[in-house]
This record gives sequence, C-alpha cells and structure tokens, in this order.
Amino acid sequence: MNMKKKILNYSDVKSGFTMVELSLTMAFVAVLLITIAVITSNIMTIYQKGLTIKAVNSVGRGLTDEFITGITSAPAVDTTSLCNSHITDNKNKCEDEQAFNFVFQEYRPTSGDFKDKQLYGVFCTGNYSYLWNTYYGEKAGKTITIKYKIRNDAGGEEDVIAYDINDKKPTPTQYPRLVRFKDPTYRLCSAVTDKNYKPLLKEGGTTEINITQLRNADGFGFGNNVLPEKPEQGMLDAFDLDLELYDLTVYHIAQDPMTLRTYIPGSFILATKRGNIDISRSGDYCQPDSIVDAVTGEVTSGDTSSLSDLGSEFNYCAINKFNFAARTAGVD
Repeated sequence: MNMKKKILNYSDVKSGFTMVELSLTMAFVAVLLITIAVITSNIMTIYQKGLTIKAVNSVGRGLTDEFITGITSAPAVDTTSLCNSHITDNKNKCEDEQAFNFVFQEYRPTSGDFKDKQLYGVFCTGNYSYLWNTYYGEKAGKTITIKYKIRNDAGGEEDVIAYDINDKKPTPTQYPRLVRFKDPTYRLCSAVTDKNYKPLLKEGGTTEINITQLRNADGFGFGNNVLPEKPEQGMLDAFDLDLELYDLTVYHIAQDPMTLRTYIPGSFILATKRGNIDISRSGDYCQPDSIVDAVTGEVTSGDTSSLSDLGSEFNYCAINKFNFAARTAGVD
C-alpha cells in the first residue's frame, strides 16, 4: 500500500494565548486596576482633607483680623471710669483688674462631663461686642443668646432673639455660634456684671441676655437706645462645613494710664463640628465617634484604623489655634 505523505500548511494553524498566559494577563490587569483605584482614593482623601484644613485656616485668619480690627478701632476708654459708672462696691477690685469683667466673661463648669470646658462667653472691645457658644455648650445643652428689639410691620416694637443665620426661625434649641454688634458703651458685658463687680456669666445661670435698649436703627429709637447695626452672624461659614469655636479666651489686659491705650491679647480654637474633636486630648484630636454595643450597651472608642479611608470623618476634621493681640486707640 502506498502511503501518501500529507504536507502540513503552517499558514492554516491558528495561534492564541494559553490558559496560563491568559491567567497571568488577567491578574496583571486586575492588579493595575486596583492600584489605580487605591491611588485615586488616596488623592481624593488628601484633596478633601486639604479643603477642610483650608476652610479652618481661612476662617481663622478672618476672625483674627476681625478681633484685631475691633480692638484697634475702639476709642480710648478709661477703665477707671467704667468702674465708677457701673460699680457701687468693690471698685478697688474693678480698678485693679482694669475692669476686666467689662471686657471678657466666660462660663466653664466646675464639675460634670464638661468640667473646665468653655461653654459660652462674651467679649467687648469698646467698638464691637461679641457673643458666642462653643461646641461643648451645644453638647451640654447650655447656650446663651441676646434679645434686641426691631420695628415690626405694625410700627411697634418686637423682640428678636439672635440665632444661627442658617436657621429660618429661632427655637429653644437654636443658638448663635458667633454674633457681633456695634457696642461702644459695653452694654453686653455690663449686662452680665452686677453692681458689686460680680461676673454673672461665670455662674452659668444666664441663658438669654435681655437688653431692651439694644435696637437696630431701622426707623426708630433715639439717642443711646439705638443699636447702630443689626447683630451680624455667619462669620463661621466656609465651604459648606460646620465650623465652631471650641474655646475663645481673652487674657489679662493692661492699660497705659497716660494714653489710655488698652492692650488686649487673646486666643481661640476653631475646628470642624465633625470628627468628634476633644481639645483636652493629647495627640490626635480627631477621633471617630464612640460605638455603643446594641446588646450590652457598652461604650467603646471607634476604630482608628479606618480614619484615612475615603469618606471617613477624619477627612472632614480639622482644628487650629489662633492668637491675636492689639491695642485700642489712645489720647494725645
């Protein structure tokens, strides 16, 4: 039998990846995609954290300029005259302290969960006066506000309570984070200082500073009863982030007896509302919220290992401390 040899045409043979090659290729692509996703996530995390820090620093610098301008634009006021005008007893103490209670007061509980933490305060520069509630005041449910009068549509007087500018109407749970108004006669601070030079705000019982002579100049009011400018709020708004004061302190003031220039130093801590910040911590101020076990009710600290994850509270958490110091105007 004759055997015919079959000639193979190699051009008819189809080539392709083996299973091993295909598996290696798919593994490489998967690793590449995961790497790209991780890098993108880290970039977005860093970007969001940067925006948060920028917001705190921007608003903080603005508040620093605000306080310095408020102090330097204040006229010269003899602190002794403040004591003589408002105090019947303890005038010597008032004079020794340069009428400090008429410049700054605060409330810090001496016991409880918020011991030694500032809940609210007032600051009077002699030009603008400021009232604020801190993050801890909100958490403790102890806040203060001011009441002033405006002219209503009927032509009469109407009491208005200062509250957060983002809210449409005030309720008992709303409060001003920071409010300022023109107050060259120290009305705000004198309202919380009694005739014996006792700082009423320090006791913590004040919830509403009702000063009936505080009015905006919207068509009525005469003489010293006119409030030149309506109380201004919204100074803590930035980039859709909720920023709050955690502490605002004015230190011991000093006045030159000749020029009546008053030197006022101070500092404040500004931070985001998110991030479960506690300024009394040592180290990392931004922590996740506590976790409550649904069965046992045991409260434990959150897991800090995921703080850098995209969308975590850490990315929306920032804190910074700012210092300011300035002198009021003097006399020749």
